[in-house]
Amino acid sequence: MFNMVYRFAVHTALAMCLLFVFGHRAHSQTSEPRTVTTKRIESLPRQPDIPPPPHPHPLTPVMELAQESLLFLKTGVQDYSCRIVKQERIDGQLKPMEFMDAKVRHSIIRNGQIVQRASLYLHFLGPEDVHDREVLWVEGNNNGRMVVRRGGTRFEYLTLDLDPAGDAALQYSRYPVSESGILNMITKLIDVGTHDLQYGECSVQIFENVKVDGRLCKCVQVVHPHRRSVFLFHIVRIFILNDSPVPVRYEAYDWPDKDSAEPPLIEQYTFQNIQLNIGFSDAEFTRNYSHYKFRHK
Repeated sequence: MFNMVYRFAVHTALAMCLLFVFGHRAHSQTSEPRTVTTKRIESLPRQPDIPPPPHPHPLTPVMELAQESLLFLKTGVQDYSCRIVKQERIDGQLKPMEFMDAKVRHSIIRNGQIVQRASLYLHFLGPEDVHDREVLWVEGNNNGRMVVRRGGTRFEYLTLDLDPAGDAALQYSRYPVSESGILNMITKLIDVGTHDLQYGECSVQIFENVKVDGRLCKCVQVVHPHRRSVFLFHIVRIFILNDSPVPVRYEAYDWPDKDSAEPPLIEQYTFQNIQLNIGFSDAEFTRNYSHYKFRHK
């Protein structure tokens, strides 16, 4: 009997700790756009009441730029580091900006052999409630789970293995960690653009020599003027460096509730201080790496 009571108490304490640390992802009744994944795009049926696409489509030059970026990142970039500034609307609430340093490795396959697995390490700098948080994910390792050290002001050394697409992880992000990074962002945008090529009601502007963190970029702005179930965003802006086809900022806005209201921000990401092809070691994507604070197994 004592052992049964003891096990029940331990399990209850662990459950309470998990709820405290990762919370509960409430179901919102707002019209917040869903996560942009390939499955989401494939599930959108074509609506015949929307004007047909013009020829040429305004999105054509945008798709060309996106494909150029995708090719460059896939063939010319093995890994990179950067600082990510992120802000997202989750369950209808716009969250504070988050700042994190990232190490990213792309998947590399040669002659049918995996040379390098897609990998990601994040070290959070702020805000205070996530300061010093660490996240590690390597494709195909740890049963697909990411390693998370909580950081923040309480239980900062608590380290857990979590499903990147699970409720606990998605309480803090619109996308799984496994879909993070510049390459995945471009891939998703191409998926969305390919779907939107079926329709009209789309305007595109390209602004030259716009500065992001002091670097000259071209800003591509895509607008869907009317809310339609097949469109995920009202306005999207993508900022691509002039001197290399690397996107350094992305913004997405929802349709305003009223004609006079400003479009509410859905998500924005800025990639600062990007350093390409650093040549990270395998050790830097293990939980026991000497510079990290994950609890060792």
